[in-house]
Amino acid sequence: MNNKDACPRKTYSGLIHYLNDSQIFVFGSNTQGRHGRGAALTARLRFGAIYGNPEGIQGKSFAIMTKDLTKNTHPSRTTSQIISQIEKLYKYATLHPEKEFIIPYKCSDYNLNAYSSEDMAKMFASRDIPANIVFDRQFYELVKLYTR
Repeated sequence: MNNKDACPRKTYSGLIHYLNDSQIFVFGSNTQGRHGRGAALTARLRFGAIYGNPEGIQGKSFAIMTKDLTKNTHPSRTTSQIISQIEKLYKYATLHPEKEFIIPYKCSDYNLNAYSSEDMAKMFASRDIPANIVFDRQFYELVKLYTR
């Protein structure tokens, strides 16, 4: 069964300020692990992201590398590199079904990694999405458009 046939997915709306014990905040990181802006800063200040650690589980957060600060071109990471990071997230989420992984991407024209919301939605939709991945309600509408 593909995701379009599955039960309705849990979504959320608004900004994430707090997490319950079973929730993990997923954020776009840079390859240097400098969590200084956007969701990465929120992850560092609120959810245990470790400065200098660019990927994986960190406290109540999970970093996926979407940007490389050493490159002057934007976007600085390829879609295949980001999809590889999303695959790592999905594998980890599958191994931890007791957790919910909150994806803070929104439907906006601006992401710090220089990809559009549609681009990011396509990347998240490019693989089977575990049931415990929780998207912003409007962003999930984009994801559904591209789900395999």
